[in-house]
Amino acid sequence: MTILHSPIRILGFGSPIMGNDGVGLKVIEILKKEEFKELEGLDIEDAGVCGLDLLNLLDGARKVIIVDAILAGSPAGSVHRIEGRDLLKNAEFLPLISVHDLTITDVLMIGEQVQTLPEIVVIGIEIGSRATEITREISPDVLKGVDKAIRLIRKEVSSSL
Repeated sequence: MTILHSPIRILGFGSPIMGNDGVGLKVIEILKKEEFKELEGLDIEDAGVCGLDLLNLLDGARKVIIVDAILAGSPAGSVHRIEGRDLLKNAEFLPLISVHDLTITDVLMIGEQVQTLPEIVVIGIEIGSRATEITREISPDVLKGVDKAIRLIRKEVSSSL
């Protein structure tokens, strides 16, 4: 696992072989390729499907921006900004954040019991339905949310500097 040092971190979640579920990783791929001035020196990491290892990635950070696929019942490609504290307060009423075995909400609830959590913001990209087939392709509708997610991430970072 990578050791992270930046006080602001951007973590992308998803499986690269489960189609739309990999949209968070696509965002990270683009952020790493582009030279966005406000992102210089930040930790931008592909967190894959790390589950409880997320707690290690949060350690020492002031703010963590998580990018992941979500199922919120909105049109595919819609982008949602969700405060981490809202996930913890209203876990049963919020959309599924992550389509992995342990949701990000599950991990944050555990983390709240064992460590001090940083400020967390989730940028969720709606995928429309659970990813079930093995493919590296992300649907065009879901990809439409990538640019908006990147704009939101850049805005989050700029407001935190």
